Amino acid sequence: MKEGRRRLDRVLDPTFPNDLQSRTTDEIRAMRMDCSEEEALLSYERRLIHGRLAILRAELELRAGGDESDSIVDRLPQILAGESRGARGSFTARDPNITFQQASRRVTKLVSDDTLINLPSLSDEEIRAHVLELEGAELEVSETRVQVFAVLDRLTEEIARRYKTGEANPGDLLASL
Repeated sequence: MKEGRRRLDRVLDPTFPNDLQSRTTDEIRAMRMDCSEEEALLSYERRLIHGRLAILRAELELRAGGDESDSIVDRLPQILAGESRGARGSFTARDPNITFQQASRRVTKLVSDDTLINLPSLSDEEIRAHVLELEGAELEVSETRVQVFAVLDRLTEEIARRYKTGEANPGDLLASL
């Protein structure tokens, strides 16, 4: 693997999970941690996309209903609360080394905070264009997460195999804490 590439590129490189039998358990755990962190970043990015999609769709629904007494700002807690979904992803921010700024910047490039603030001045067509762009980004992020999960599963299976055969001891993890 070449140095200097993004961690996600390294994790998704087809050679990343190769030859696991020759790697130490600690190496595989480190690889699994890299996958887990990338999944957390992708999950965060996906949730940001879902939030922006919910806001844009709610604005279109509000306009279609013709009720101008209600504003998107007034409905924001309801809109965002209604977006909870069960997912396989961990989206854990417990690791202090994970920085979510890059994922946030990517989503903000698609639909900026200024765009959301100025929703009333956008046409329906402009909002629909943003929705389509976000839907495309959500699909891309979701597909990437599936790929990361496949690698994560492979690494987890190898560690589980080692625990079953006695090649690795789960207690070693506790000893390192």
